[in-house]
Amino acid sequence: MRAVLVVNPAATTTSDAVRDVIAAALSSSLDLEVIHTTSRNDAVDIARQAAADSVDVLLALGGDGTVNELANGLMSEGPCLNGPVLGAIPGGNANVFTRNMGFPADPVEATARILESIEQERFQTVGVGKVTTPELERHFLFNAGIGLDAAVMARMEKRRALGKSASDASYAALTLNELFLKTDRRHPSLTITGSQGQELTDAHLALIVNIAPWSYLGARPLNPTPQANLNTALDVYAPTRLSGLGVARLARSILRSVAEPRDVITLHDQMHVQFTSARPLWVQVDGEALGQTTSMDVTHIPDALKVMV
Repeated sequence: MRAVLVVNPAATTTSDAVRDVIAAALSSSLDLEVIHTTSRNDAVDIARQAAADSVDVLLALGGDGTVNELANGLMSEGPCLNGPVLGAIPGGNANVFTRNMGFPADPVEATARILESIEQERFQTVGVGKVTTPELERHFLFNAGIGLDAAVMARMEKRRALGKSASDASYAALTLNELFLKTDRRHPSLTITGSQGQELTDAHLALIVNIAPWSYLGARPLNPTPQANLNTALDVYAPTRLSGLGVARLARSILRSVAEPRDVITLHDQMHVQFTSARPLWVQVDGEALGQTTSMDVTHIPDALKVMV
């Protein structure tokens, strides 16, 4: 079975030693080619070529951004059910997609489970989300966001560009700083239009979940949309109040993975959602900041990719 392992050497927890151990383990069972990325969006082209070359398995060793790029490469011409099976070995900070697919956070243990999945053909067809703004189009695997969480991602990317590492603690510090010092908490600007045409106003930000949990804090899953699952379309979670008390309630509900109906707009199983804002807001997909916009369409594409579980 032909496989390509795409390694992002700049990922948070990836090292040469880990890469060599993983490559050796995979090579024992697969006809493996290892390709290193050197810049952003390299993995998009690698995935596109892997599909054209009829590769059987496409694996990422990196963070969620690397997996997202591979998914976008596979989806270049639309759903890719006859292309490579997509899998991910954790090499970043959160590794949300890998963990949501049931694999352990340790990369060596995850590799062993990946090989079991290949041998036993534990593959599943999943849907993906697609973000469209006047400036760009991008698919996402597990989540997208507009507003606060995307602004935090943008600041984290600037931090990493300066050689500083990403960690749960640094994400938490940036989130608090963005929320209390930079966000206009008195004047929400976001309007949301759901699949049924319902228009909901005065949101501060929105989290769009395709595959839950939304993210992780250490070993703890953060799941503000507990109804979301692999068999549904998109869920939306959009707070309308960011006072001190409101933030405390939001944090509690997210940490406990329970729905919080008070001061929150929630939508479940949405095929298409529109977002408009009175001022530019940051947008992110799968943890990567894409830029700022005042309008965004998000759609769900069912039966889009084959992934390992």
